Amino acid sequence: MIHKIKISIPEPCHENWLEMTSTEKGKFCSNCQKNVIDFTKASDREILLEYNKNEHLCGRFRASQLYRTLILPKEKKSIWMIATASVIAFLGLGNQTAKAQGKPRIEQTDNKQLKEKEKVKEKSKKELLTYKGTLYDSQNYPLEGVNVKVKRTKVETKTNFDGEFTITAKKGAILIFQSPGLITVEFKLGDEYKIKVQMKNEFITGDVVIVKTEDY
Repeated sequence: MIHKIKISIPEPCHENWLEMTSTEKGKFCSNCQKNVIDFTKASDREILLEYNKNEHLCGRFRASQLYRTLILPKEKKSIWMIATASVIAFLGLGNQTAKAQGKPRIEQTDNKQLKEKEKVKEKSKKELLTYKGTLYDSQNYPLEGVNVKVKRTKVETKTNFDGEFTITAKKGAILIFQSPGLITVEFKLGDEYKIKVQMKNEFITGDVVIVKTEDY
């Protein structure tokens, strides 16, 4: 029989984690009068063990840890399987090394090819468009100081006090929004030159709701 649980936090707590009192397993929230266990670095097994001790948990999780099914990890592979895998990996590395020792190919670029590349660059510059946007958090408040970058380029900027930003990119390019404590967001640019983007918290704290199932 396999035990499975699904963890969720329907009503996240908005108390400041940094202002809570530190404890052995996390923090103590004086407002809620609850011990909040820090599960952000916990494995699935550690989460399950803590659940078995206390089914009424209040915890802090990474967003990626929630709303998924947790099961006890399978037993470790036998030593023979590990040895076999190591041999295969070693042989594969040998083949790659042998291939890498082949003679390198030398390609020459003539003036005609250089001119073609220059034409492509000029054409690319003409295709650049100006996009303006506003960035919000999960409660629809503007986010200041978030890094906004065009994927696979060096073009980047930051949002201002009102969460606004302006950036130049091609239609179809991907914008990457990154900031500590928030989940990284990728947004594909299209025909709309004024865009709105929302970012969610990377860490979620609150009373845990657990649904338990069993498979035979």
